Amino acid sequence: MPLPSLFRNRNFLMLWLATIIGNFTLAVAMLAETWYVVKTLGAKEQLGYVMIAASVPRILLMAVGGVMADRIKRSHILMMSMGVRVILLLAVVALLNFQMLGIVAITVFAFLYGALDAFFWPAQGALVPSIVPEQELTRANSIMLTTNQIGLVFGPVLGSAMLVWFDYQEVFAISAGGLLLGVLTMLAMMEPPVTPQSKQSNLLVELREGITYTLNTPELRAMMIIYAFANLLFMGPLSLGIPLVVTEHLDGLPETLGYLQSAGAAGMVAGGLLLTMWPPRKKRLLMIALVITVEGVLLALQGHTYWVWAAVGVQFLLGLGIASNNVPMMSVIQQYTDREKIGRVMSLNTMAAMGLSPLSYAMVTGLLAIHVSIGWIMPVFGLVMSAAMLWCIAAMPVVRQSD
Repeated sequence: MPLPSLFRNRNFLMLWLATIIGNFTLAVAMLAETWYVVKTLGAKEQLGYVMIAASVPRILLMAVGGVMADRIKRSHILMMSMGVRVILLLAVVALLNFQMLGIVAITVFAFLYGALDAFFWPAQGALVPSIVPEQELTRANSIMLTTNQIGLVFGPVLGSAMLVWFDYQEVFAISAGGLLLGVLTMLAMMEPPVTPQSKQSNLLVELREGITYTLNTPELRAMMIIYAFANLLFMGPLSLGIPLVVTEHLDGLPETLGYLQSAGAAGMVAGGLLLTMWPPRKKRLLMIALVITVEGVLLALQGHTYWVWAAVGVQFLLGLGIASNNVPMMSVIQQYTDREKIGRVMSLNTMAAMGLSPLSYAMVTGLLAIHVSIGWIMPVFGLVMSAAMLWCIAAMPVVRQSD
């Protein structure tokens, strides 16, 4: 059957194994880094700077990463990205041993991680079609997506447990060893050579065409506006707020942070599975706007959770909501975009959404710096986002009418 034959594909099996290893080890390292900043350094106001430093190069270099993935072997890019991360994690261990790991060093490491992400993700996405037969491509993409989510679910749980059992040096050293194993796994791949494009495209011209096309298509324009509001008002409070809720409202334990992060990822997995079995076909823009409205209310509630079980439940629902608007978003793009422009529209949508994340982080960081509590920030941002979604529904007929 298709599934066994897919896993008999040596190249796909090696990529899948490397993805599992990479997702788990990076989830462990990122949780340890977040906990170190918030708990050990006591620099909760500076956590936003770390996240901004990671997101800016990821945005700016994403297009370059895509070009490189079309010109050289993708497996080599993945190995390079993972190999450099091994060196960076070992450098973190060295700085910890000499008690020199401060917020400036962590911010620099975050910037470098983000730059590596800009090359890693386009290469991984482009590698799958080059090593998997076309008839198995949908199944392969589904497996890779599920694998990514599994890493997000269980990686933080493993990381929080490791922070209880080991010190920071040992956690980062183990993470470096895991990534090195991923590099060795990628070495076993036999990727076919990349065929260079016969015609070199002008990136700026293609980007301008994609922007014009998107703005002139009502459904795509409405979706861009919806996601602009959502990413500006949601990403910062959620990413920065959860560690602060744990330390200020809950028990302040690293395993609690792991539970919350895993609950959000579990919600995304559950939402993805539900929508795979029962994909929405009608009023998808309206569904997206309504789901984001509910997410705003949940974000507001999360800012005032004082019981671990309640925070875990809210976080699961937030993850469920994220999947419930991201999955129909993909189908809306596929339906309303010409085939020859879908790559540019997808890239534009991703860059526009990611581009507002640093601003969201900066807004929350600025408020924390002037001692505005997370108990105010999360409710205000969440309820404003809900109000913005209701305005989009009322002001843009295409949101209510299109399928």
